[in-house]
Amino acid sequence: MCKACRVYTAFMEPNDFQNYLEDRYRHQMAYYKTTAAKNQHLYKNFQWTLIVLSLLTPVFTALKLGGKTSPGGELGIDWTILTLVISSTVAILTTALKTFNYQELWVTARTTYEKLKPEIHYYNFGLGPYANANENKEALFVTRVEAILSMEHDLWPPAKMQNEKK
Repeated sequence: MCKACRVYTAFMEPNDFQNYLEDRYRHQMAYYKTTAAKNQHLYKNFQWTLIVLSLLTPVFTALKLGGKTSPGGELGIDWTILTLVISSTVAILTTALKTFNYQELWVTARTTYEKLKPEIHYYNFGLGPYANANENKEALFVTRVEAILSMEHDLWPPAKMQNEKK
């Protein structure tokens, strides 16, 4: 847990906890939900584009073998150039998927969101670690949430860490 969080939890007033819920916990929940959805969308779009283009490559290669004509007649298409452009696009998209780690970012953000989501319910209903009456529930909540967030940062792919440093 960060140094400021330890100080924050040691002197937490009830109003401070409500501020933490609004300013940190709910904000982080929204961030991870949005980030997961965005990366899922990007990943799936890249994948579907790759599937379609990969399917078209052998079709256009076969049409190229038959010359510049198709069963429907003269199309005037240079199948070699079209196949080359599609194959190059597949290579670029595959490299982009590997470089930008959309799937890993999606899974990491969604996992963090799912870990954060029940924490407020455990707190509200006094379940799990919050069941101990001797515990400062607010401090425990902040400590647990910050631990989850800290674990998520440790899981960041190298590409994400490079972007954050800039």
